[in-house]
Amino acid sequence: MHNYNVDHKYKFQTRIGNWFEEWELDETKKKDYLKNRQNGQLASIVKDTKTHFSLRLASLTFPQDDYIHFGFHLMLQNLKTQGYLSIDIQEKLKIQEEAYNITTAQTTQPTVRSVFVILPYTKEPNYYGDDVLHYGQHFRIVANPRISNNKTFYLHSLPQTPTRCAKISRKQEVCAIESDVFNTVWKFEHADPKIRFEMEGQPIRSDDTVLIKHSFTQHWLASDDIVYQNDFGRESEVFVHSYQCLNKTQNLIAEKEGRTTIDIPLRNQEPQNLWRFQVARKQNEQFDESVMDDNRNVKNLMIRVKQQITGKGAYGLRGLAKIFMEMDENKNGVVEYNDFKWGLRNFGLTLSEDETKMIFQTFDKNGNGRIEFNEFLDAFRLQMSDKRLYYVQRAYASIEQRAGKVTLETMGRLINAKEHPDVLKGYKTERQVFQDFVSHWNKSNPDRVISFQEFGEFYQDVSSSVQQDETFEAILKKSWNL
Repeated sequence: MHNYNVDHKYKFQTRIGNWFEEWELDETKKKDYLKNRQNGQLASIVKDTKTHFSLRLASLTFPQDDYIHFGFHLMLQNLKTQGYLSIDIQEKLKIQEEAYNITTAQTTQPTVRSVFVILPYTKEPNYYGDDVLHYGQHFRIVANPRISNNKTFYLHSLPQTPTRCAKISRKQEVCAIESDVFNTVWKFEHADPKIRFEMEGQPIRSDDTVLIKHSFTQHWLASDDIVYQNDFGRESEVFVHSYQCLNKTQNLIAEKEGRTTIDIPLRNQEPQNLWRFQVARKQNEQFDESVMDDNRNVKNLMIRVKQQITGKGAYGLRGLAKIFMEMDENKNGVVEYNDFKWGLRNFGLTLSEDETKMIFQTFDKNGNGRIEFNEFLDAFRLQMSDKRLYYVQRAYASIEQRAGKVTLETMGRLINAKEHPDVLKGYKTERQVFQDFVSHWNKSNPDRVISFQEFGEFYQDVSSSVQQDETFEAILKKSWNL
């Protein structure tokens, strides 16, 4: 108990303890921040590292015939959302088993989170005697092993309950789970109800549009335009629910109660239930994925860096070049190690300190601690094919013919962002496409005439970041009304 009857007391103005407590606390926070930044332990860096871990390039299977085989590495695109089935390894579900969320995501290339493997259901005999997948045959959808350090995660669902259901729509939950149970078994059905029965047992073609039925609950896998926000941005929720055309029928009451009626198999399905396959269209889209994770030599590291640059979109390489040019205060095309390291980090590349040093030392041939950044960028620049170069020449001639000269100002007036492939697919707005284009040019003098050589170098960087000829041609055709 306090004794308040003392002769001497502190006055209320007297400071007791550490007079500079707040200053000391700020200094401690600053030191912790600098230490964590140096070690790559900042929350933002950790988040980016995990995100890019899931966005590493993955291989697709290049088919030798027209059919889907067991063991294929492929992507599944939903016709309603136009997104690809994807696993979010950063969002662990709060259940007893180790399980992760599933969404459909807009993506321009196959990544470890969007590529799945089709495996047979081994607990029943294969009556067909081959490795081709057939309609009505049980199978499993497995996440790419690289997403989970070679663990096996199956696409899983179970009957809807008040505690286990989709987070937003409250429909039947879908997740990726490690448990080997019958709830991870699925089968394909033909999208056309008029021939669905006849197609049972027939091999599935790689260009077929299909339904994916959950074998336990007998409902179809679905995705809808229900926004699901995660570390990758705005994606769409995935769940199990049968969407069918609401034709007039006497059996609506029975169907509302969940009972199967005689005309259900004859109804068309809505786009939410329809899926199509994406396999490799070129031989080089199938490769040995183990190379992507082997960082013991510079060659494999450069493959990883190129994959991350390509993952930034059409202006990926151009954006990295712009960062280095802004760091080059002397305008001599040279950067030191610290600038090189922070340039890569600011661009969003996930490399450790040792990996960054290994790459830098490869290009620092005279050992003076400096490299020419264009020499580094040239390692990722690819020569344009004659077909791609033809479209670049047509684009330059079209701008010159319509505006008299090619400048940043005239290009800004003539570019047709409305018809850009990213706008048509809903990936970006017209304003975002326009700003992306303008921001990757030197804006110090918008009226300066741009030569064909400079125009060609710009689109060479774009070409190096775009794998498919059709996509590159569409960018030029739509942007410049060719």
